[in-house]
Amino acid sequence: MLKSGITRVENHLHALIGERNLNTSPEWLQQCADYIANRFRDSQLAVRKEVVPFDTRSSDNILGRKEGSDQRSNPFVLAAHYDTVEGSPGADDNASAVAVLLEAAHCLQSVPLRIPLIFAAFSLEESGFVGSYHHIAEAGKRNEGFYGMISLEMVGYRDCRSGSQSYPVYVDSSRFPDTGDFLAVIGNEPSAKLTNAVAHGMRNAAPTLPIEQLIVPGRGDEFTEVRLSDHSPFWEHGIPAVMITDTAFFRNPNYHQASDTLDTLDLEFICDTVQAVTGFLKRYLS
Repeated sequence: MLKSGITRVENHLHALIGERNLNTSPEWLQQCADYIANRFRDSQLAVRKEVVPFDTRSSDNILGRKEGSDQRSNPFVLAAHYDTVEGSPGADDNASAVAVLLEAAHCLQSVPLRIPLIFAAFSLEESGFVGSYHHIAEAGKRNEGFYGMISLEMVGYRDCRSGSQSYPVYVDSSRFPDTGDFLAVIGNEPSAKLTNAVAHGMRNAAPTLPIEQLIVPGRGDEFTEVRLSDHSPFWEHGIPAVMITDTAFFRNPNYHQASDTLDTLDLEFICDTVQAVTGFLKRYLS
């Protein structure tokens, strides 16, 4: 990626990192929502705030829509949650993914697409995927569906030491690297076609970025660790969806900790992710 792209990604991270939680830091959560909306506008997207009720308060999903030439098609969703747990500045979880979301919007702004594309910054993921559940429900009220979905979930931590990568007990670790230098593309059986397409497209777009692929049996209901992001509600509604991740706590010791800070992130890894994701979307949605 060009130096200007790296600079934009770093600027996004500086603007976003800090506790973003409706209970303990609602002002910063709102400031980050406004920042995301403004960057979407900079990328010529049609921006909409979707109010998400939660207990006695609410937060906002920030949605940026890029139209496609096929007016009859359901939209594809590229998503990243922007909230954090209490007590964590959330650099990898999930400012790294929001930075990819924003840079992907910038990179694709002049690219004509056939399929409409929604860039979704979901709120309240850490409260049980509340934002993404709400988005699906609201679309259903309008009798609208989805072409597919990608959830960007922690994409900024790389550890090239041998033995730095672990796996859930139901994954045959002998089939995968023990070095945490790759991105994982994870789907369920109903999403297998999309999962294969995403992995293949990312490898073609960024050949130097290691990509590993996992498809869990059935809808993935029994595999808790691979359901911990906003793709999960889409799986439950039978919508093809994929998670792209650095594997979170199977690699990153700063998960949900105060130590999840900017200095632990690998900017080159994040920028390679932008290149891989945008390369896939250009081909898949054209």
